[in-house]
Amino acid sequence: FFELGTIPASLSRVKQAMGSQRTWRMNVLIAMVACGGLALQLPGGSGVRSRVAEKVEAAAEIGALSEKLGRALGDKRLVDEVAGEFEYSGRLQVGEREYAGQGAVKRGLAKLLEGVARVEADGDAVRLVTSGGDEFALHAWFSEAGLVEAAEARPPAAEARSTGPKWETDDGRVVQKIWQERDLLAAGNPFMKDTLELKERLCCIVDATVMALYGDKLRAWCESMGLELAAIVAPGNEDEKTMDNVLYMLDELARVDPLRRSEPVLAIGGGVLTDTAGFACALWRRGIPWARMPTTLLGMVDASVGIKVAVNYHRKNGIGHFFSPLHTFIDVAFLPTLSLADVRSGCGEIMKAALVHDPELFDLMETHGERLIEHRFAPEDDPALADVADVVIKRSVDTMLECIGPDLWEESLLRPMDFGHSFSRTLEACQAFKLRHGEAVAIDCVMSTMLANVKGLLSDADADRVLDLYAKLRLPCSIHGITADTYKQATREIIVHRDGILRAPLPQGIGACAFADEFTDRDVERAFDKLQRFMREHPETEWDRSKSFDPGHADVVPVVHAAQEVIDHAIA
Repeated sequence: FFELGTIPASLSRVKQAMGSQRTWRMNVLIAMVACGGLALQLPGGSGVRSRVAEKVEAAAEIGALSEKLGRALGDKRLVDEVAGEFEYSGRLQVGEREYAGQGAVKRGLAKLLEGVARVEADGDAVRLVTSGGDEFALHAWFSEAGLVEAAEARPPAAEARSTGPKWETDDGRVVQKIWQERDLLAAGNPFMKDTLELKERLCCIVDATVMALYGDKLRAWCESMGLELAAIVAPGNEDEKTMDNVLYMLDELARVDPLRRSEPVLAIGGGVLTDTAGFACALWRRGIPWARMPTTLLGMVDASVGIKVAVNYHRKNGIGHFFSPLHTFIDVAFLPTLSLADVRSGCGEIMKAALVHDPELFDLMETHGERLIEHRFAPEDDPALADVADVVIKRSVDTMLECIGPDLWEESLLRPMDFGHSFSRTLEACQAFKLRHGEAVAIDCVMSTMLANVKGLLSDADADRVLDLYAKLRLPCSIHGITADTYKQATREIIVHRDGILRAPLPQGIGACAFADEFTDRDVERAFDKLQRFMREHPETEWDRSKSFDPGHADVVPVVHAAQEVIDHAIA
């Protein structure tokens, strides 16, 4: 009816001017507001007339848009040029999601082109054809200046691949795709090259121990893909989760100098390395795209979903940010070279997820956990057990996704996956204990389970079942030298981190979560006494540093001397 130039005198004329019944229903409110004398103004200065006028059928404008989209298919860097065809305040609707403003429109265009094989102008729209032969249209509305004010496309639903991505997270800026694949560094396997859209080189930050063990395989893979390897080798131990290591990585990023948007940096290593490298990528040029490939069990089940990147400074993870990777690659091909101590550290996080969220995961660990640890979750001659390992890893990631995926920025402080983290921060910071992260989490989970028992949230039978499984899997339940006062101090410290309220997650039965806002001294003492009685019967579950870091201990693989040589060379 805006084409008529005046507000129609009768509703029948309005309906006739608007056309379809659906359009009539949607726009009758606009007519009522306009009749009331209100002027509607949309972002960017466009009036109602230009925003809701019928689609412009200008072949030149559609052709230019189509041509630039086609170029961007061959080189994703040119998506910027397509976004430049939009008004600064332009909008793009892709399926059910709307992108507003040029920066967001660029992300939407990249999403739009996923799986598209061909683009061509088709009358008043751009026609896109997927690699599977499906077709869909991109409709555009142009301003008087010839720029796109709004565009809309409804791509066909992509068929889920059996191999992934199994999960996605969306922080409002980056959609992270999490893949569970096997042997990604096998020579000739193009999956990672295609997924990261690598052209000439692989820019990566690699844990020194991983480089010592898998450097030849990484170089052979790059050669088979026709890629130059631009590697930054860095230490990845917990005591190297420091600003000094970040500054070293930043110096190395300056040397490698990845292209700002089209050469994502791949972090390859355990959770410490990926956290530190992710923070360096967040700082370099105010943020460059990155991806991660965790090489430890803990990194796969715990650090593969969240978007936190940080280093230790005055306290654990004292300096950091939220900075999502584009992709996370979970590949169990790295697990056979882990020490059993590292495997058990990963199991500390798996049990965390089981105790407060997934009772079936608890059952799986109860039935298969011993053999999974023995084979380092990567049995080569037992396909059935390998399938169980995949399921355990998948359910652990599922739990993380369900619990933290909707709140990646941690705006809510009632977080079930903070189970195992009420005391562990203090335990990890204490040099007298010297614990891996997953070991500290395991000890925390056991003490928290005892607190749940004394507070009436967990039955004696379930508490005994938890303790028996930890002993069966040879997971740490306590550590030499710890006292009830240690847990009281840790309680006071975590209250500050949780904004003045304890908010401690506890198991409410096995597989469900409740929150406690108070641990009285008496609660802690009773729980600690119960745990001590169990420890006297199972002294093997009392931890000390020899069980984690002594090369002579049966659970610790001897130090790979080549790894230290790689570190020394990189730092030099």
